[in-house]
Amino acid sequence: MNAQQIAFSFRVKQPQRNAPNTDLLGRSYKDGYATITVTGVCLDDTTRVMVERDLDGRTWSMPGWVMRLVLLEEKRKQAA
Repeated sequence: MNAQQIAFSFRVKQPQRNAPNTDLLGRSYKDGYATITVTGVCLDDTTRVMVERDLDGRTWSMPGWVMRLVLLEEKRKQAA
């Protein structure tokens, strides 16, 4: 049996290097027992980020401005 390579007629989008929310990658905050971490920027909408909860591995997307607001609130709570 010969192996053949299959070529699809569509292209997968690559993340943009200059996306507006790339500075959020890797940042995280604690929510009770869980840690929420920004894992990536959405490929279709660069204004949204992908986040993952380490407690159960659930992943979802949220607007980048909401994540910035959450991280800003975390900084304020720690400083007080």
